[in-house]
Amino acid sequence: MNKQFIIALDQGSSSSRALAIDEKGQVSARVSRAVQTQRPDELTAEFDAWELLTGQLDALQSVLNQVGAGNAAAIAVASQRSTVVFWDRLTGRPVAPALSWQDGRAAAEAAEAAMPQDAMHRLTGLYNTPYYSAAKIAWTLRHVPQARRAAQDGRLCVGPVASYIIWHLTEGKVFACDPTLAQRMLLFNISSLNWEEQLLEAFGIQRDWLPQVKRTTDEYGFFTRDDYRIPIRVCIGDQQAALCALRVLPGGSCINYGTGAFFMRNTGNQCHLLPGLLTSVGASLSGSACDYLLEGPVNACGTAFAWLSEIGFSFSTEELDALCENARSPVWFLPALGGLGAPYWDFTATAVLAGFSPRTKKADVAAGAVHSIAFLLADIVFYAERFGVKSGEIKVTGGLSKCRTLLTAQANILQTHLLPCTEAESTAIGAAMLAAADTGIDSSQWETMRLLPPVEPRIDAEEAEMLYDKWHSFLNWCKVRER
Repeated sequence: MNKQFIIALDQGSSSSRALAIDEKGQVSARVSRAVQTQRPDELTAEFDAWELLTGQLDALQSVLNQVGAGNAAAIAVASQRSTVVFWDRLTGRPVAPALSWQDGRAAAEAAEAAMPQDAMHRLTGLYNTPYYSAAKIAWTLRHVPQARRAAQDGRLCVGPVASYIIWHLTEGKVFACDPTLAQRMLLFNISSLNWEEQLLEAFGIQRDWLPQVKRTTDEYGFFTRDDYRIPIRVCIGDQQAALCALRVLPGGSCINYGTGAFFMRNTGNQCHLLPGLLTSVGASLSGSACDYLLEGPVNACGTAFAWLSEIGFSFSTEELDALCENARSPVWFLPALGGLGAPYWDFTATAVLAGFSPRTKKADVAAGAVHSIAFLLADIVFYAERFGVKSGEIKVTGGLSKCRTLLTAQANILQTHLLPCTEAESTAIGAAMLAAADTGIDSSQWETMRLLPPVEPRIDAEEAEMLYDKWHSFLNWCKVRER
């Protein structure tokens, strides 16, 4: 009997990845294709949707060539959540750029929506900002004639990146997404788990432009390759997939250090709304209620290092630890690229580098960037604790979780231990675990996401408090500077 594989697709902000994962949870093949974000000005962050698609399909084909299409038991599709794609349902070709979750051009359209913030938060778990899809759709229909014509002619499809990929994998037969992705469109009711007519009306969006909402594990059609029909069994948002990989149970939390950074706490099947934080929908499985998640995003994590590279402070993730060990006087850095996320929601904030001296070295910039991410995530955790929401056990994943200096800085500020895992590809692994369970493969014993020894604080509580006070003095100075 041939070995069976789950093929996991992970379409993210910086790369499109495909992994083949065997019945024991081991990664047998992985392929990555770089993704280019186009940023011609401060507010714009967009992708060429066709390049997103072709890069992801190329990664898929390469992995299938390595393991054999006949050995693929199922495909699981995970993607970045708030990026929105516009395409022609007759041709499958994009009719507008894919607006990244980091794109901020739709502020006017967000402001025009006739619904108060508290009502929108109650319905969607999100806030009315230009970073979610609803305002982006309104902006695109106003500013991109080709998209507007497609809408007028009844040919417009609008959906998350995963919907676009699945549409093409199935040759246009399936236009769908799951609740974890539907929610990020700011048009989805997290209580009824369906599109909300009040929100569609508020943003001037027609329901027939949007994908069907199915469970996370469901029938999403077939991909045909070499006379084999491979079932697509999972569609999920990247952060929720990572949560599944880490097996974060109700009461537990995780931090995912990726392009952005996300703190997520599993609150079980109770939907909690907390001012300043998001409430997200967890994976929905057959025969069980979905969990809800309290979520706090940091807009720039990996993006911060990419930006520093662009302005002349270039260093790879692999050399961060060595650099930080040589730092003598770390600079202060506010990585407000695309504004500040939770709990501030300040989209006017801009990036700030401060504290330079004649003795400042490259290592000091690297250390300042690492510390800034730890501080911003601590702001979210401490904010939640003020409302009685304890983080519980915190597991960590994502590409930058391999930076021990970052995890130590995080443990120092939070004064708690963190539990890193062996595999940084948590999004793909989580999606694959769901598909495996849905196809009869036992993924309960997979050790791909085995936990490493905990990262403990290296400073005491008094020193941590003093350091955190300095961070807030810097943050307040940045806010005064912006006025």
